[in-house]
Amino acid sequence: MVKNMAALWASSRVAEKPYYVSSPPTAASSSSDLTTNELDTTRPLTSASSSSSLNNLTGTHEARKFFLALRPSTPSTASMTPAEPSEKELIKKQALFDERLIAQLSAVEWRAEQLAEPGLDQELLHPIRPLAIPRPSTPPSTSPDSSRPASPSVEAAPAVAATPVAPTRPIPDVPADADESKPKSSWLKFWRVDPKPFASPSIAVLADKSTIVLPSPPTDDEKYLYAQTRRIPLYAFGTFSFLSVSVGMWFFVKATKYYWWLGIFVAFIQIYLLCSYLVGYCGRDFNSEQHRQIVAEHSYTSDTGFPSVDIYLPCCKEPLEVLENTYKYVAKLDYPNFKVWVLDDGGLDTVKRLAGAYGFNYITRDNKPHLKKAGNLRYAFPRTTGDFFVIFDADFCPRHDFLSEMLPYTKWNPKIAIIQSPQFFHPCPEQTWVEQGASSTQEFFYRIVQVNRDRFGAAICVGSNALYRREALVEVGGTAEIGHSEDVHTGFYAVTRGWTLKYIPLALACGISPDTPPACFSQQMRWCSGSSTLLTNPDFWKSNLSLIQKLCYMSGMLFYTSAGMMIFVNHLPGPLLVWLSPHLVLWYNCFFAVPSVIYCTIIFRLWSRQKYNFNVNFVYTIQQYAYFMAIKDRIFNTTALWVPSGDNNAHVGAGQKKKAPNNKYRNMRILCAVWTWGTSGAMYAGVAYRIVQGYHWYHFLPIVLLDLLNIYTCHKFIFYSK
Repeated sequence: MVKNMAALWASSRVAEKPYYVSSPPTAASSSSDLTTNELDTTRPLTSASSSSSLNNLTGTHEARKFFLALRPSTPSTASMTPAEPSEKELIKKQALFDERLIAQLSAVEWRAEQLAEPGLDQELLHPIRPLAIPRPSTPPSTSPDSSRPASPSVEAAPAVAATPVAPTRPIPDVPADADESKPKSSWLKFWRVDPKPFASPSIAVLADKSTIVLPSPPTDDEKYLYAQTRRIPLYAFGTFSFLSVSVGMWFFVKATKYYWWLGIFVAFIQIYLLCSYLVGYCGRDFNSEQHRQIVAEHSYTSDTGFPSVDIYLPCCKEPLEVLENTYKYVAKLDYPNFKVWVLDDGGLDTVKRLAGAYGFNYITRDNKPHLKKAGNLRYAFPRTTGDFFVIFDADFCPRHDFLSEMLPYTKWNPKIAIIQSPQFFHPCPEQTWVEQGASSTQEFFYRIVQVNRDRFGAAICVGSNALYRREALVEVGGTAEIGHSEDVHTGFYAVTRGWTLKYIPLALACGISPDTPPACFSQQMRWCSGSSTLLTNPDFWKSNLSLIQKLCYMSGMLFYTSAGMMIFVNHLPGPLLVWLSPHLVLWYNCFFAVPSVIYCTIIFRLWSRQKYNFNVNFVYTIQQYAYFMAIKDRIFNTTALWVPSGDNNAHVGAGQKKKAPNNKYRNMRILCAVWTWGTSGAMYAGVAYRIVQGYHWYHFLPIVLLDLLNIYTCHKFIFYSK
């Protein structure tokens, strides 16, 4: 009787709130169970990050047992074939998911109070097992970022019920005396990502949906990964490989009059490499001791007063799970005087409510889509009053000490306008091959290139993870007034006005890399277009920048151009030699190219502090064709408008039609397939023909092997759409 009375009392308490206690979903439930007429039903919250936030807000670190809203599952039979959900249904499911996420955040205190009520029989409540391994609680003796939690994964699109999915690759048992920090075979581990350093969470996803691996802030060890460049050994071997392949290419160009035009490409690539190595050898490593001294001597205290800081969080229809993951870490910033502003260019009510759940301010403008992201930032600038402001992209999760590491530089040097930190990414096995490769490719730029350029005051601003001084931008109304790559232009114009830009290679925030080939292609095109726009701007050439500063800016554009040209330089010599100059095809000529192959595949991996595998080479192929397309667009003035990562039609104005699909990525895949297979087929036909004529087969073996390596590097860009 007591149990019955308690059950009635519990149900009456539940009815007062939009939450319903239910049993866990069964394996029979699926995403197809939700129809368009069931928007008032409930469903489980599938975000591991959201669960972690609820765990933190309720102040408990026990194993999570959430009583989340559920829709009663409908058993399905084997004869029932789930229908493919329409776009309208998917939109409604996403809206339902967002609604439940906001509702759970808004009622954490109520739920904690209910569970703490004395006399309530806990057996009446059916706890829902966590959908991912909970993040471990932080021991009192360590900092919040001292160790990395298990990589949380959440569903990319909402679903009614999630079912546990077994890992696709089993993790072998490790002997008790095995040293997990040392791989048994360094060479084998180059070709795959090592799962040992990462926890293996039990991920609950739908079989037909990809997962989003949500980031967490860099750990204390990762914080200083980029502090030591180790540039001299890397540049030494790079110089050797550069000279070797240059000699071989010029021998090839001078072999016959038919090859002279290829010398234009070779000369251009050599100019870029000369500029790059000049800046690299003249650069300077980051001084960690000086940094610690600046932080110790110039930190703001209660005696000196804490300057006000605004945190800008621009967004445009990114998944709510990603936003919530970022917001929970922003809320943990260890600084007494800051305000957070969510700058929503999507104008979504769910984002507004999410911001309110965290106590953040919310701004949405009425002049969308003017100037895209730059317009969003400029709209917020006069409506905020902080002495400084920080920009975090929608996916970047800062460490708790982000401001503590950055702000002392503003006191150390009052002429610093922008303090830039790296865009750090953490590759892990749960990510796609694109995300792993794209994450690792950024290390060279943020660990070496930016550090070298900082010595000459020519580091560039990349927007996110940067601290801006309001005083330096107030005269121009905020960030640069340009519709794309406003970050690079903001830093450039600040330097031309007499301010300085400081780069510190400390990983203070971690983000998400593009996880699909089209997303990576679009991002690289955007970056290349931004760099080319600056160098074709008359203000750049008329500026008061020093020669070495201009050389640093030029090296960036030369990199994009030379990478695009490598499409032709890599594939043309083989078939040309076989058909036009077979007498020059000798097996030992391959030694001109061997150092470059070793440099790209082995030396870089030994230098890297992250998980550098062959996915980097796959992603580099995507980058090459993206740069080629961006340069072509710049020459013919066909550059596409900037599109936010959250939604392809987010900046379509009222009354305007949605933009047609962008076919640039498709066209470059076709070009890659035709060019790669065409040149390879021509070369193989020529090799067969020359062998029949009596040429020794072993002379052709090296160029065949190099061509097979090129085909292998290109195959994922050609065949893989996700």
